[in-house]
Amino acid sequence: MYDVIIIGAGASGLMAAAAAASKGARVALLEHKDDIGKKILATGNGRCNFTNTDMSVNKFHGSKALIKNGLSQFNYSDTIRFFKELGIPAYDNAGYIYPNSMQAASVVAAFRMELMRLHVDVKTGINITDIKPADDRPGYCIQTDQSSFKSKRLIIACGLTASPKLGSDGSLFRQIEALGHHIQKPLPALCGFSCDGLNFKKITGVRCDATVASVIDGQMTEQNTGELQLADYGISGIPVFQISSLMSRALDKGQRVEVIIDFLPAFSDDELNGYIKDRSITTTDNRSLNEMLNGLLNNKLLLELIHKSGVSPDKKGRLLTDDDCKSLTRSIKHTAVSVKKPRGVEFAQVCAGGIYTKEIDVRTLESKIHPGLYFCGELLDVDGICGGYNLQWAWTSGYIAGEMQ
Repeated sequence: MYDVIIIGAGASGLMAAAAAASKGARVALLEHKDDIGKKILATGNGRCNFTNTDMSVNKFHGSKALIKNGLSQFNYSDTIRFFKELGIPAYDNAGYIYPNSMQAASVVAAFRMELMRLHVDVKTGINITDIKPADDRPGYCIQTDQSSFKSKRLIIACGLTASPKLGSDGSLFRQIEALGHHIQKPLPALCGFSCDGLNFKKITGVRCDATVASVIDGQMTEQNTGELQLADYGISGIPVFQISSLMSRALDKGQRVEVIIDFLPAFSDDELNGYIKDRSITTTDNRSLNEMLNGLLNNKLLLELIHKSGVSPDKKGRLLTDDDCKSLTRSIKHTAVSVKKPRGVEFAQVCAGGIYTKEIDVRTLESKIHPGLYFCGELLDVDGICGGYNLQWAWTSGYIAGEMQ
């Protein structure tokens, strides 16, 4: 018999366990993978960008009520202080906060030692087969493939379906729904997208600084600048991840989604048009258009954008017309690609969607259906952009659920 049982030893589950045990509760942490913190180890390319000093509601998608209430109780400064107390001093890289070791493994090791200090009963490689409210409510009976457990309070922190190999595989959805809760369809976020509009197989592997803007049913919604990655299926990279959540939601609703790509954000339209004209005027030999613009962009990408402009790449640079210059500028700075679908959840860093917020107390994260049942982490309808925001939500929601006695 435990005071609190937590299902899921990802970021939010670990925080919930530490918060509950620090209040004196007898805590068990159940994880179906063979170790704790698997997804933490993969964050930030193994460096674990665990929060960000530029923290606000507009860095997140989903339930604004959950985000606002959560951050008012446990914000980035609380996270930095918490990890400092665990022996993880923060390294601030322009507001992006990492462990000073720059190793995600340090964060997992710190939690492991803290849970040992607090006598949390950690059980890994254990699969949940049934969850039922106990007859002597509030309380819960948890049946597993190894044994059964009882607790006064239950915190579910199993995640949605992003990166299922690391633990979030949706295997607990049936039990959650059997308890009367409803889960919005999980949608891939922080992911790439399959697109039409360029010959992506010819430009796969190209990376370049670009500005990408999402257009949903003809209305521009978000834009971001950074290193765009071109793949054989379409587009990826941080700027695409930053606008991914709304696009995934829109595609799921059957809306028309496009991305407008500016492959040369360092130039204005007028500057680029002038540059191409000047190159044409000063080119006195017979070099082709592609040769004349050599060095402007990656050569594979440049050839594809010239083709898209409608100007022949074999045309002599010195013979360009004003209309040719405008077409080239438009192709380089305003290429529209049609977005078909997000890559699968196995390639997504997080998922949008989760438990319907109307079924949860947004202040305590307690179920409105079953007293003593709490949810935290990605299972809630909150997903953030890249930069430490999803981990901050894990710490925030895990702390709130864990400290509620």
